[in-house]
Amino acid sequence: MTCATVLCPGVALQVLVYGLTNGAIIALMALGFTLAYSAVRTVNFAYGDLFALTTVLVALLIGRLGLTPESPWGALLAGLGAALGLALLFGALLNTVVEHAAFRPFAAGAPSAPLIASVGLSFVLYQGALWLRLVLPETAAGTFRPHHGAPEVPRLAVPDLLPTADLLGSVAPTLGVTYTVKDAVVVLLATGLALGVDRFLARTAIGRALRASAQHPTLAWLCGVAPRQAARWAFALGGLLAGAAAFLFVLYYNGVYGQHGALSGLAAFTAAALGGLGRPRGALVGGLLLGLLAAASDYLLAPRWTPVLTLTLLVVLMVWRRPDPAEVAEPPPGPPPPGGVPGGRWVAAGLLVAGLIYPLLDTVLGLRLQVTVVSLLLLALLAGGLNLLFSLAGLIDLGYAAFFAVGGYTAALLAPALWRWTRSLFLLDEVVIVLILGAGVTALIGAVVSAPVLRLRRDDLAIATLAFGEIVPRLLLNLDEWTGGPRGIAAVPLPRLLGWELATPIAWHYLVLTLVVLTGVASQRLAVSRLGRAWRAGGQDEVAAASCGVALVQSKLLAFALSAGVAGLAGALFARLFGYVEPGHFDFTVSAMVLATVVVGGGRAGPGPLLGALLIGGYDRLALPLLEAGLGRFGAVAGLSLPPAPDLRALNFLVFGLALYLTVLWRAGPIRTHRTGEG
Repeated sequence: MTCATVLCPGVALQVLVYGLTNGAIIALMALGFTLAYSAVRTVNFAYGDLFALTTVLVALLIGRLGLTPESPWGALLAGLGAALGLALLFGALLNTVVEHAAFRPFAAGAPSAPLIASVGLSFVLYQGALWLRLVLPETAAGTFRPHHGAPEVPRLAVPDLLPTADLLGSVAPTLGVTYTVKDAVVVLLATGLALGVDRFLARTAIGRALRASAQHPTLAWLCGVAPRQAARWAFALGGLLAGAAAFLFVLYYNGVYGQHGALSGLAAFTAAALGGLGRPRGALVGGLLLGLLAAASDYLLAPRWTPVLTLTLLVVLMVWRRPDPAEVAEPPPGPPPPGGVPGGRWVAAGLLVAGLIYPLLDTVLGLRLQVTVVSLLLLALLAGGLNLLFSLAGLIDLGYAAFFAVGGYTAALLAPALWRWTRSLFLLDEVVIVLILGAGVTALIGAVVSAPVLRLRRDDLAIATLAFGEIVPRLLLNLDEWTGGPRGIAAVPLPRLLGWELATPIAWHYLVLTLVVLTGVASQRLAVSRLGRAWRAGGQDEVAAASCGVALVQSKLLAFALSAGVAGLAGALFARLFGYVEPGHFDFTVSAMVLATVVVGGGRAGPGPLLGALLIGGYDRLALPLLEAGLGRFGAVAGLSLPPAPDLRALNFLVFGLALYLTVLWRAGPIRTHRTGEG
């Protein structure tokens, strides 16, 4: 057995070097995250995208300044100092804007409003990073996938500007360990900044105010600490640390953070939870420990398993951690959720009639949009499932696409066996078995997964579900022997009903429409049932609901199972109708899009999910192609030599993020006008 198969002392020391360097960057983000969390006791989901956007800005500035390893030392130090200063200033200002936009307007509103608002702003920030990387001359135009996955944008390369001389090679060459000046600079800068912030919190009046507000907000307010001002300072300081982490990330890895910032935000939250939320020194230690864990996982397992391990650790920490006394009490309950779409019955009847006659209109008018309408109905079915959980039970699932994936892969993996088993049986409809299995397996997994996390606070539950939503696509990628990995599973056979193969988009349309209607009717009945009243009571005030005899855990468990079952139903339909599934179909952007559909649709039972699907999905699938084609025709008819029409689909993240944020802001309008002010 050699060092290639075990962690011998030399390799262990090298893993320690890599882990401490990476952990120092994570520690800065964790420290900034825990400062903001301590101030508002709510998760800032835009924090990871703020970090990602700042890495792009730093890389662009380094490119514009023309910094290279051959640059004079004076010019190199001045350029790096300017990049660091800009990163610190940009991070602080932008995080302050996030606090002002996503948290202050909802201080006395529904507890879920800041979460949803920060998710919307995270997409806006991500769009900003994409826009910078695609429009500036340093980068080539990126291509976008046909579904709502992350854009495939080119990486911004940064030259290796820090010295790479080996500090240990000349001192102890027999160790076989590389520790460069670059590693030392990153660790020293990150540790120095973290210790400086810790000293700032301990020795300054602002720092003491932040600590007092984090430990006991009400008592701190009685002693003269203004909560709004404390939150503003905490977010500014947290953004400053995110800017510093982005600067060090670019210099160390010679590139920008190329993925959606949700994963980096989850890493920061994991480190903060590992060291104790609200504890700056604990965040520093937690970041270093997480860096060591990630480095050991990269070596002992494989880099592709490290995110799965980290996210699993986060879920475990959320389940087992003990919240601080200031976290125990939930925020004051907000007003009841909106009562749905005005004139809901007439709207529902109109949508049903439109759905029934659309295939005829599509054929007569030659629209050729039948497949697109089927995809909108699938989105409405997904939104109907999440609507049960969010609007009725008052729970947020930010990883809802994971259940969509489970249903899709269940149907795809079982399709060959079911096809052989049922093709000679007329009375046993294959599509019915597929839908029952997809919904049943997913509902069971939803119940099992949700059981340990249902006692969590709303914020912790949102984090845990988001982590689960990130774990599932990575498992689908890593378990390629069963799932096909990034290739997915293709050639999934079409479903059969009553012995007939559903091979036309019109047949798909009526099948999915029937399930959407049945789901809507079931939701309507549940809303007025005893179970629905128990869900609404628990969502508005858990203490009052429990005192009235509501079994909170059992009712939440049933809500999760039913919601997951509907998502599995939609996933099974998606796999069998479109004949192909791959992990990119089920990433975080799908969960956010379904959430936007529910919020824009108005919530509660009724036609809201279908109306939201028509607004959100219709914009993406119908309005954009028509608008782009209209711009081209206008130029041709007018005889104008217009430039090529802009790729409006490239702005989808901005549109969805703004739709999510503005809808929540609009629904919280009455709350803001009746809120009492603070200094």
